Amino acid sequence: MEIEEVETLLNSLRLLGLMAPQHLFITEEPIHASMDGEAYFRGLAVPRGDAVVLSRHADVTTVPHELVHSAFGAGELAADTLGRLLALRYELSRSSPFLDFRLRQVRYELRDDVPPQFKGRVKHYVRV
Repeated sequence: MEIEEVETLLNSLRLLGLMAPQHLFITEEPIHASMDGEAYFRGLAVPRGDAVVLSRHADVTTVPHELVHSAFGAGELAADTLGRLLALRYELSRSSPFLDFRLRQVRYELRDDVPPQFKGRVKHYVRV
């Protein structure tokens, strides 16, 4: 996902979008771990934290899913259910101008302060 699509998606969520994480990291690399085979992650969030990481596998359900984790500290079932519902609402708002109003714009600014081992691999955005 590109930052413009993430901002548009968060803005479509209205009040929930205002709870967007302060730090957003986007990488074009897969994020994986060995757990009963190889597990690939579309995104990662710290529960009740202010940072979200999106991998190259991220889609429109990933941003609201991780937002529910970071904003409310919810578990996988709640995050998965709400993430899908919020993504559906986003898709509907793109096709209907009546559902597309914003309270305040959520915007991110690119920063160049990633650790040396991640330079060129991860983009760090901070909410402004």
